[in-house]
Amino acid sequence: MIGEQSSSASRSTTAARVKRPTWKDPRLALGAVLVVASVVGTVYLVRELNHTTEVYVAGANITLGEELTLQNLRIENVQLGESDTQYLAANPELISEARANTFIGAGEFIPNSSITHNDLGSRRPINIELPADLTPAITPGSFVDVWIAQREKAGSTYGVPEQLASMVEVSARVARAGGLVNQTGTNLELLVEPTHLEPLLQALANESRIIVIYNPAGTQQ
Repeated sequence: MIGEQSSSASRSTTAARVKRPTWKDPRLALGAVLVVASVVGTVYLVRELNHTTEVYVAGANITLGEELTLQNLRIENVQLGESDTQYLAANPELISEARANTFIGAGEFIPNSSITHNDLGSRRPINIELPADLTPAITPGSFVDVWIAQREKAGSTYGVPEQLASMVEVSARVARAGGLVNQTGTNLELLVEPTHLEPLLQALANESRIIVIYNPAGTQQ
């Protein structure tokens, strides 16, 4: 009798251990939640990978000050990811009275920083060569103050810098490298008012030292 009771108790214990879980079992509920979360995450990832944005692309070379129109632009569907907000979206309202504030090559995406809705007026583009370590804050669309240090007659020293102009807009920035002497530098294109054009050209002709200083006040305009 004792042996039979022990065997019966063992079978009951075994049966309890192999009993199938019900929908009320928290482990089953947790597993279902994890499966659903995995499926949702996979669907979201696939959608993000297949997400495209319509942006404008330069259909031809666009020069400084040229108006953006449907004739010199084309629309492309591209995958830009998180950087899609940095480029000009394909919206006709965004190009209304918009002009290029730098040169844009044919086939290039158009960064929002490369266009302006302001009239370029009488300003003229002037290119100047500067050191390679120019602050990265100076980008197309930013503003700088221009200072000039005249070359002394001896030719090896410079005078005290004097401010030529304030709030001069930068229309382009190009890194320069190589050459016969392997020099590096930065080429800046500035939009210069007529009153500052002659003294700046004289400074370039006389090989004076030209200094540009980033002016953060320009971002508030």
